[in-house]
Amino acid sequence: MSTLPPNDTQRDLEQRALRNVRGLVDKMEDLDAHDSRTQRRYLAAIVVGGLLVCVVLAVLLWFFAHRGPAADGQLIDMAKPAPAARP
Repeated sequence: MSTLPPNDTQRDLEQRALRNVRGLVDKMEDLDAHDSRTQRRYLAAIVVGGLLVCVVLAVLLWFFAHRGPAADGQLIDMAKPAPAARP
């Protein structure tokens, strides 16, 4: 017949198991916190990158709109097409 382990030994094993579980839970919480910080950084980088692209496009559009003869307020003369010959 097997005998039951003494109460102290069983209690020690239970406490060790609880400490191990608590350690795993703490580790998982730390990983989750790290992941959320990383996701926030990625989101901030994407938003900043998008804003920079928009600013660059706006500057390029302004630059190309204000160059050439039309930039001085002069009108560009368009040649009138020659009248088509009637058959």
